[in-house]
Amino acid sequence: MLGAALLVSAGVMAQSTSIGTLVGASNKYEQVKKMDRIGSSSQQVSTPVSKPAQNLNNRAASAIQKTYIGTSANCFSVLMPESAGLSANQETGLIMMTHRQDATVSSGNIQSSFSTDGGFSFDNTTVTIWETAYSYPARYPSGVIYNPSGNTTPTNAYAVSAGPLVVSSWDAYYYASETFGATNTNYQTVMNATDTIGGVSLNYMPRMHMQAHGSKVFLYGDANTDDGTNYTGFETRLNIGTFNSGTNSFDWIRIGHTPDYMIDGVGNPDGFAYPGLAFDNDGTIGYLVYNGRNGDATDLLTYQPIIYKTVDGGLTWIKQAAFNWATCPALQTLATDLSPVGRPSFSYVNDATIDEDGYLHFTNYVNGAYSDNADSLGYIAVYTGMQGIIMDTYQTATGWSSMVVDTVFATDPDENTTLIDPTTADAVSWDARIQMSKTADGSKIVYAWMDTDPSLSEVNIYPDVMVKMYDVATGTMGPKVNLTAGTDYDAMNYWMYLADITFDKGSYYQLNISTSTLQTNSNNPVDHEYITGAFLDETGNLVASVNELPLEASIALYPNPTSGDLNISFNDIASGNYNVVVFNTIGSAVISQNIDVNGAVVRTINMNELPTGIYMVQVSNENGSTTKKVIKN
Repeated sequence: MLGAALLVSAGVMAQSTSIGTLVGASNKYEQVKKMDRIGSSSQQVSTPVSKPAQNLNNRAASAIQKTYIGTSANCFSVLMPESAGLSANQETGLIMMTHRQDATVSSGNIQSSFSTDGGFSFDNTTVTIWETAYSYPARYPSGVIYNPSGNTTPTNAYAVSAGPLVVSSWDAYYYASETFGATNTNYQTVMNATDTIGGVSLNYMPRMHMQAHGSKVFLYGDANTDDGTNYTGFETRLNIGTFNSGTNSFDWIRIGHTPDYMIDGVGNPDGFAYPGLAFDNDGTIGYLVYNGRNGDATDLLTYQPIIYKTVDGGLTWIKQAAFNWATCPALQTLATDLSPVGRPSFSYVNDATIDEDGYLHFTNYVNGAYSDNADSLGYIAVYTGMQGIIMDTYQTATGWSSMVVDTVFATDPDENTTLIDPTTADAVSWDARIQMSKTADGSKIVYAWMDTDPSLSEVNIYPDVMVKMYDVATGTMGPKVNLTAGTDYDAMNYWMYLADITFDKGSYYQLNISTSTLQTNSNNPVDHEYITGAFLDETGNLVASVNELPLEASIALYPNPTSGDLNISFNDIASGNYNVVVFNTIGSAVISQNIDVNGAVVRTINMNELPTGIYMVQVSNENGSTTKKVIKN
């Protein structure tokens, strides 16, 4: 049976050994669910959730730590997993989180907090990419890093952000960009009243699946229509920003796209509202992936992917040949074992990316369909002890295939089981926040999600961060790694973001992941934190010992360039005596110091008396050495 097979292949928690009992159906049809609460603008008193009892794992705890990024006025800054909350860039080493500021400053300002030292520290003051003073307060931000071709200097790269603005309601939206050196600031406000056709806003809530590729930035909003209960029409509004080297800013256009869903019994489109979006590294070839009923498909009685492709950077879209789930063995097995009617049912797309071979991958839950009645196709089979099975559906040289990523066991909290204002009109819930990342060359794909140990709760209210890594060349899925179980953060990881890019460090891979604290009042401030020490080896296993890592994994140098002092930041896994030598361009040692370190600390090298120019800074200990180029201004 697939129940056992899936759970074994997914690397389940020790407490779970088989699939649960079919207990009924759940209607997953996409009704109107606009997450558009404004929230309070005043600062509240913190009321954090209580922490469950822990069983600490010293080995994991020594590697996994968290670095403070910044604070937002409330959880709505990080509410949407489809927003680009965390971004990374391999060429510059930049890691950036885009979030609302603390209400003690201005909850309508958007901050681009960034790190240039591998996540050891974050600058949360230099790049305030949107200010309420520009026009109106911003909410629900997305942000990505745009790096000009060939650039390796962090201060020359750009933070780019977009999102809705609050006027009297959601009456406007913004685009903004600025270098990490706080230059070339650009901000644009667009009012919905002047950007409409037939009285319908062309770009409601632009914040979804933001990404930067080539010279372009992409994201989408929508112009969906509804009757207050169900959607009556779908229209995706793709926002495309092209970098203008003359103005050092982005020129934005908007392209509409309507999915070709079949119509249900009451005349509404029969599918999900929000697609997945992925572009290649050049920003030329891209895909929109919807899930719903496709009139061109062999099976007209289930929700499955409807895929559109662009080859001109998003200007035009061509519907691809109909997806046929019956050609994918994993989906056939799932349908046989989990569906009373022998069909799979695809939920909405959580995330998408393109691998090194140019093939599309997208993730979502695939469940067993509960009914094949045309009026009840939105119902899925529900089993005890399981929220859903994460599948990666991907292109091959001959068509399509699907593979199991893993199983999410704890069910999503609802308005009654959430820890945030439960059983009230202010209740806020969340899902497993399934997300994807890849290395810059697309050779590795990383999956991340949140799940709760069933011994603590059957509801996903005490989540840990789960990850897996897939090797594209070998077709090998690595083991499931629970990054936070047994650490100081055991069962207390909320609002997770996985950055678009995973750093390839040569002998290991650095995952870029953030979480945010959870408050029991939805208008209380939340702190954002970056997970350090999330290193996987070539096989996808966690590297949790300092002796397994090269020296560069435990240190970072900043600022670079520097006008004088050079900080050497050692993380929690650093220990012992380190020798620091600064060499000039002819190879002469101009500074030499010995430093004793025992855990996280920052030491400063005084370069004030050195002439401007390029220097090589070598840091070594008994386990090896690392050398980095530093520019003295």
